[in-house]
Amino acid sequence: MNKLFVVGDSFSAPPKEGDPFLPWYAQAAQQLNMNCLNFSGIGVSQDWCWWKLAQQMPTLTPDDQILIVLTHPGRFWFFDDKPQMTNPNIVNLDKELSPHQLEAVKNYMMYIQRPPLDVQFLSHRLGWLEAQIKVNKLKPAHVLCAFPLFIPETVGLDDHINWTQYENVIISKGDLVGCVETPECQEGIDEYKLWMGFDCRYNHMIQSNHKVLAEECARAISAGEPINLIEPEFVTKVLHYDIFDDEEFIRTELEPQQLVDRQHYIENNLQKPWAETAGIMDWWKRKKKN
Repeated sequence: MNKLFVVGDSFSAPPKEGDPFLPWYAQAAQQLNMNCLNFSGIGVSQDWCWWKLAQQMPTLTPDDQILIVLTHPGRFWFFDDKPQMTNPNIVNLDKELSPHQLEAVKNYMMYIQRPPLDVQFLSHRLGWLEAQIKVNKLKPAHVLCAFPLFIPETVGLDDHINWTQYENVIISKGDLVGCVETPECQEGIDEYKLWMGFDCRYNHMIQSNHKVLAEECARAISAGEPINLIEPEFVTKVLHYDIFDDEEFIRTELEPQQLVDRQHYIENNLQKPWAETAGIMDWWKRKKKN
């Protein structure tokens, strides 16, 4: 059977072992009559995803389909054995890395990393993908944007950003954060305050929207068109601060085990994001003012 090859971040990371839930990408594979091979991971960066692509590219055939969930270009694969530790907003970064590693990350984020460089790296990756698809005679790869494709602060790259003109890379319309994840919240709800840094949804979306996304992905892949996250009728405005008292909603829309883990986290390990405690956020704010 032909393969749907999926690589990406937490928007496509598989459920915990033993969990029978069928995520959106698996539902899409069923609708396409394909086997799903998923190489996604929570928190990973684009460079890690492209490393997985390079590893698996020789195994793909012209009948297989690549689907990339494109994470934020600002993430960076700092340390070989910790591909999930890619950005300073990870809450427990200080518990996963050594003091020397934390200092290296801090210096990179404050003095080296910048949006124009992130976009240039992204452009090189998409150009590599365009070339590899052509050389290996594969189907055009579908790119599903997890975050907005363009970084507003980026300047001087208008002529450099021409990815939507590629023949072998089909980029989605809209992104998962802006079109699915955030609109699930009712007006006035702060996502961070709601989850306290511990999202209890499968892949940052309620179960009902897994079905909507799967159907749109299957449609777009079959038609050779961009995955359209703007027009489908995703379920919106259902998340509020009292959902943790709604057992039926938890059972039908959330990841129940995550609520147990979240409560343990709040009672025992709750902390602010490392970027805030390390002073990086304040440094960024001062830099923008200047």
